[in-house]
Order: sequence, then C-alpha cells, then structure tokens
Amino acid sequence: MKANLLLSALVSGAAAKSIAPPGPPVQHIFSNPPEEHGEWYKLPTVRESAAMARKILHLTTLGTLVTRFPGPSSAGEVDLQDSRPANVAGDGVGLMEYYADCDPHTGNPIMLAIDIATPFRNYKQGSNISLSVRWWPERKKTYSSLFWSPSDEEEGIPTPHTPAALPRFSLHGHLVDVSPNRSDYDRIQKCFLRSHPDSIYWQPGNEVSHASHYVQLVVEHVFWFGGFGDRARIQWLPVEEWRNVSMKEAFEARLPGEHKKKKTSCTSDKSWWRNWL
Repeated sequence: MKANLLLSALVSGAAAKSIAPPGPPVQHIFSNPPEEHGEWYKLPTVRESAAMARKILHLTTLGTLVTRFPGPSSAGEVDLQDSRPANVAGDGVGLMEYYADCDPHTGNPIMLAIDIATPFRNYKQGSNISLSVRWWPERKKTYSSLFWSPSDEEEGIPTPHTPAALPRFSLHGHLVDVSPNRSDYDRIQKCFLRSHPDSIYWQPGNEVSHASHYVQLVVEHVFWFGGFGDRARIQWLPVEEWRNVSMKEAFEARLPGEHKKKKTSCTSDKSWWRNWL
C-alpha cells in the first residue's frame, strides 16, 4: 500500500513538472539575471530602456518630487509657522508634482515652482532633489489574476499589467530657473499649460496665487526600474543615453499596455510630433 502511494506521488510530481512551464527564479523578479543565462532572458538594451523612459516622461506629466527637510539651523520664518516636528529634520518627503516634457531635445522636465511649496523650500535650503515617474496604461486600471490569462499579453511584452511589473524611474539632478527672457519661454509656458490647463491659476504674475516661476530639472542621473527582472532592466542608465535619445526613438518605443496603433513613423504622425514640439 505504501509502495503504491509513493509511486503515485512520484508520478504526480513528474506530471506536474512536465506541465508547468519553466519560470525565472524568484530572486530575478526584482533584479536582473546573471549574464550566463544567455538567450533565456531577452532584456531590452540600455538604449531601448532609455527610449522607453523618455517616452514615459513625455506621456505621464505627473510625478513624485522627492526632497528632504532641512535641519533646525536652516529653518526660516515659514518653517516655524508650519510647526514642523524637530525630529523630521533630514527626513525625505515625496509629494505629487506637475511636470511637462517641454524641452525634448534635452530630456530635462519643466516644473512650475510655487515658491512656498515644500519641495522648493527644501531645495532652496540645501536639499537634493529627484523626480520619480511611473507608467500606468490607461486601458487597464485594475489587475486580478482571476481575470488574466496568457492570451492577454502584448506580443513581445509578456507582462500582466500589475503595477509591480510596469516601468518606473527616478531622475536625479538640480534645478535651474527658466528665465522669462529665454527665447523659448512662451513656447515652454504654452506647452506646460497644454499638459496642465488648471495651472493657469498659479502662473507667474497671477496676483490671486502665491509667487511662482518655471524651473527645469537638469538630469544628472537616471535610475531605471523597467519591470520584473527577467524581462526588463533594473539599473542606472548612462545619462548620455538619456540625453541623446531622439524623438523618433522615443516615439517608436513600445510600452506595456500602450494602445496599439497602425505602423507609422514619427514624422508621418503629425499630431504627435507637433504636440511634442
């Protein structure tokens, strides 16, 4: 009897192994596999990853601006009015921020800085700064394994649209003011308003809101988390790759869950091209 049970267990185990498709080791979900895996893991190239990141930067327009609170010696009058706890000095804080990709030749996003806003006050008092951006396709707002099947996968991008599997990245650098005397200032303002029409109420010079001005995040470092590590890169991208991605490359990059369009080139899709410029 025991022998029969043991034999049945062995047969069942062998059958299960033959049916279950091979999958990546768990430790490669949030990290990339070693190089010796070869053809088993087909990761996008660094250049392709940079193009995907630049496309996400253009399409998303909302991010999390991360700074840190200054120490007590840096506190100003406004900080004292905030009644900020003393023990949060040096702590990081991430807050949603509008941005727009209005200078596509550089990859440096534009933001409308409200002078009294926490991130810009922190930066002015010596904080470093970074902008975190994530991709979330419009057509899939929720995910459940009960309703997902392999047939739902996009060709060439075998990733269910769970947030954990979708690309995101963090841009690190410094801010520079966008001077009203800059030759393309009007174009930048129109571009920003096109992405965020409601920001008309806190544009520079608007007397009904707090003082504001345009700034640009000059990108110095890019950390890319492309998705699960068996199918996307998770690494720091060379900033030269980020800066040198052409609009054509960004246009042609494919993102998980992105609406399928008929094949075309960025130069023939005049509306997309015109809106970016």
